[in-house]
Amino acid sequence: MILPLARKNHPVWKQKFKNISQITPETKKLVADMKETLDLTSGVGLAAPQIGQPLRLFIINFGKLKEVFINPKIITYGKEKDQLEEGCLSVPGSRGVVKRSTGLEMEYVDLKSTRKRASLKGYYARIAQHEYDHLSSIFYVDRITDKKKIHTYKPIKIVFFGTPEFGAIILKSLYGQHLVGDYKLQLVVTSPDKPSGRGKEPALSVVKKTAASFGLSIAQPVSLNNPAFINSLKKLKPDFIVLAAYGKIVPKSILRIPSKAVINVHPSLLPKYRGASPIQAAILNGDKFTGVTIINMNEKIDEGDILASVKLPISAKATTQSLAKKLAVAASRLIHHVLHLYSAGKIKPRPQEGGRPTYTRLLKKEGGFIDWQNPPENLNQMVRAYFPWPGVWTKFNGKILKLLPENKVQLEGKKPISLEEFKAGHADFTLNW
Repeated sequence: MILPLARKNHPVWKQKFKNISQITPETKKLVADMKETLDLTSGVGLAAPQIGQPLRLFIINFGKLKEVFINPKIITYGKEKDQLEEGCLSVPGSRGVVKRSTGLEMEYVDLKSTRKRASLKGYYARIAQHEYDHLSSIFYVDRITDKKKIHTYKPIKIVFFGTPEFGAIILKSLYGQHLVGDYKLQLVVTSPDKPSGRGKEPALSVVKKTAASFGLSIAQPVSLNNPAFINSLKKLKPDFIVLAAYGKIVPKSILRIPSKAVINVHPSLLPKYRGASPIQAAILNGDKFTGVTIINMNEKIDEGDILASVKLPISAKATTQSLAKKLAVAASRLIHHVLHLYSAGKIKPRPQEGGRPTYTRLLKKEGGFIDWQNPPENLNQMVRAYFPWPGVWTKFNGKILKLLPENKVQLEGKKPISLEEFKAGHADFTLNW
């Protein structure tokens, strides 16, 4: 359950926070709800008072540190200190540089009632100090002596364009900051509903379903050149338009609308794999790494200046479906840094470099067909790259046979089974991948 956030002026901050004497089912439910809330907001830490509970408890979810800290006590602080910019879910619309120790030792109890001692360094130590402060009703702004150095801003106005699950994951993250008060999601633009299935019922995009569940305004223009649609965007006066797998070329008339920029989230390390199928291309070519690049969009396909990027490994069993989710999660964190830094004038776009650009094509259903008696050498990569669409398929005894990840097959009209099981009943099928 998503929990409402307690702002700096909430009455809870005037209370004395209690230690938790026993880990109960209610404690575990509270922690689960805190994790869900933190995930939605793309934050890195959350203290119980921030959701209105006067308890000495906080959670951290950043990098390799995913932990619940119950009744924490910092034993020692490191002597070295550094300064970094911080924000806070309970203090929306502000950022500021805070000096903190670069290391600490802390005792606490975890969710299994085990007493532990943690030695945290770097950014992990900073997060812990930030959340630990909340247990004494202290906010990061209280640690900034020169209040003129606190950067304040109005909610960032955003129009979002997207269609599949990749876009929906990023939209969910933006909505989290909308709830916090840092953003104002003015409109979600997605593709029109398409007839699907035997009954040709309208199929909603994943982005539309997500936006509707949040009660956000939705537009589904058939053409982006529609004057009425363009005028409706102009009236919103957005700071940014954010695109994530929308699927259509955006005309110059829309690129000019935002006061700041049109930002595109692209799932590759540009200039490698520009175009419509970068995730599939990375898996199909057997790449060990890929990533996400956020660019300042222009009229050319994926050629805009780079605002930020992150590199991620590709596992040996990755499919387009699983890798797209992993990249979307990474992008949903990176996009917040870009939006805030861009708004503050602290980001410098840089031209795409790193070799000759490569391009990917729009995939079609027929592109997944193979001759099972003369298969391609990279069949394993192809099966994973084309899952779930367009899929890899062949014809066997007059029927369509789908080749699925993890060595499974699905004969037309049947359920998926293992390749070994299929071969046991079809000795003449000799294909392996």
